[in-house]
Amino acid sequence: MAVAFGALLFASAASAGTDGFARITLAVTPHVHLIQRPVATNAPFEGNVEVIEQSDGLVVVDAGGSPPAGMHVVEQIKALSPKPVKYLVYTHYHGDHNLGAGAFLAAWPDLVVVSTAATHIDMTTKPMDYIKTYSADYAGEIDYAKQQVQAKDIPDSIRAGWRQLIDAGDSIVAGYRDLKAYPATRTFTDTFAVPDSETPVEILFFGKANTDGDAVVWVPSEKVVIAGDVVVNPIPYAAASFPTSWLVVLDRIEALGFAKLVPGHGEIQSGTAYVEKVRAAIVAVRRQVVPLARGGVPLDDVYRQTDFKPLVASFAGDDRWLATLFNSFFLHSLIKNVYFETTGRPIVQGTS
Repeated sequence: MAVAFGALLFASAASAGTDGFARITLAVTPHVHLIQRPVATNAPFEGNVEVIEQSDGLVVVDAGGSPPAGMHVVEQIKALSPKPVKYLVYTHYHGDHNLGAGAFLAAWPDLVVVSTAATHIDMTTKPMDYIKTYSADYAGEIDYAKQQVQAKDIPDSIRAGWRQLIDAGDSIVAGYRDLKAYPATRTFTDTFAVPDSETPVEILFFGKANTDGDAVVWVPSEKVVIAGDVVVNPIPYAAASFPTSWLVVLDRIEALGFAKLVPGHGEIQSGTAYVEKVRAAIVAVRRQVVPLARGGVPLDDVYRQTDFKPLVASFAGDDRWLATLFNSFFLHSLIKNVYFETTGRPIVQGTS
């Protein structure tokens, strides 16, 4: 996710403490590890990082979303293995997956940074402009949270969400100052292979999905797929996504026959159940929105005339905070993007 999506989007009742960029390391398989924020729905919304061990070095997928996040990740990589990082792969352009790359380049100056060609364009043009004001934008959100937490008529879970943001706020604002993007030094349009006798890696572009340049990383010897924000758990992200081709990309991911899927945010998935749930959500939104868009109904009226309460409940249950996240991160944007696709309007990267 590239930017803060509005004042109601700071998540989770569980606080991770005062350092919003702290990480933990988990084993996916003996040759694949996940370095992640302890709670995916806590602010700041930092993408997962994956470490793939090859015979002569490491392939790392994504880099953390800020300089301090990058330093945390580098520290944990060095604790995992003395081998150097050979390749750093960006799954897409959203800064929460790559703005920590400076720490990687300081630690391993010879590493090769890889992305799709589309992601390289996004990272060197207007979609990345938001990083100039990211710290100030978050400061404004934190001020808003301080006001909201005083309200008397909000559920405890929402109050706790505001408090988590406030608790991590100083570290977030400091971490997002003076950000710099580090675009890829090598790009591809279809497939980029990193051969190895033990753990070969395939970096694939299956089509537009969450962004116009999503890379999917496949580790066939481990039967592990790293999906980036094409799959996010427990609440999917839509932003400036491409709903129709997203369905095709999900099908192609499932066709890999993976045993483990590591999402762009959130917990390791075993099997295809969650991929199928995300696909079903996109199909459900298209089923209601496409006929209205074809009938000339204005977008604002489409929001009013559609009813997705069962879909929201399938992801959020009766948790009102998770429902807020689902509506904000996924449903609102997906409705708009389905409408744009149906009416022939362009979906522009860097918008939500």
